[in-house]
Amino acid sequence: MLWSSSNPTDRILKHLAEIGAGQCTITDDIVVAEPDPEMRQVLLGLLVLYEDLSYASRQRDQSDAKLREVAEERTRLLEDRNRAIEARDQFLAVAAHELRTPIATLTLLVDHLITTLSRSAENAPTDTALEELTLLKRQVHRLTALVVQMLDVSLITAGGLKLVPSRVDLRAVVRDVVHRFDLELQQRRVTVVLDAPQPVSGTWDEGRVDQIVTNLLSNALKYGAGRPIEISVRTRGSQAVVVVHDHGVGIPADEQERIFGPFTRATTARYHAGLGLGLWIAQQIARASGGRILVESRPEKGSTFTVELPL
Repeated sequence: MLWSSSNPTDRILKHLAEIGAGQCTITDDIVVAEPDPEMRQVLLGLLVLYEDLSYASRQRDQSDAKLREVAEERTRLLEDRNRAIEARDQFLAVAAHELRTPIATLTLLVDHLITTLSRSAENAPTDTALEELTLLKRQVHRLTALVVQMLDVSLITAGGLKLVPSRVDLRAVVRDVVHRFDLELQQRRVTVVLDAPQPVSGTWDEGRVDQIVTNLLSNALKYGAGRPIEISVRTRGSQAVVVVHDHGVGIPADEQERIFGPFTRATTARYHAGLGLGLWIAQQIARASGGRILVESRPEKGSTFTVELPL
């Protein structure tokens, strides 16, 4: 064996220890000068091993540096996004609060004008004047609803949707909502059939439940094609159930989940104004109340929205 006189094992172990420590004393000159051809091949292999390990280490360091840069950029972008969302929510909350007072005043003034003109015997208003005032009132109500939606968006996205539960008769809430739509129902010549034979009592936030029913009835009016709307109020097991069914344009199957997203509307709703927030807000309220809203629909066959709330 040619290596025995020079103790090649010790030399190889020494070079391996250096390579393990990230160092290497093997050079091309040493490889060329090595008289033993077998040891020359070993030294060459160790040198290639060191260079491969060094290259891999450099590549790993570069990759780690790039990953750190990506992570830092991601953190910065997330911080910028959170600041933008916070600024948006603050703006929506402030704008909504600031708008509510003048809108409330405007609503009172319109109601006062309608009442005064209707009672005046000397200056009886023309039909056109009353129609214009009624239209103005509807637009004020629509503006009020938009402001409420803005405020709800800021509350929900900030995780601050507060519920004030109390003992509520769901049948009475639904009746109040339908009564509130009387004028619009008459103008659109739409019939609402309410099937609520028994009181349905539960512990919910009455104003928020009213908001759910209002949004669903408003939707049915928009997309119900002027056909009758059926509403039922029942108990089913441990749940209170409100069903709102219309016979309108319907919703494609692939869009029925999407309509509960914020600022999202079905393609069948493209000709109707709105922010696409009503169903999302209603679903958020239902979930915060421990319930949910389901939809069944077919294009041109109408839609059925089912609200389930725990008793």
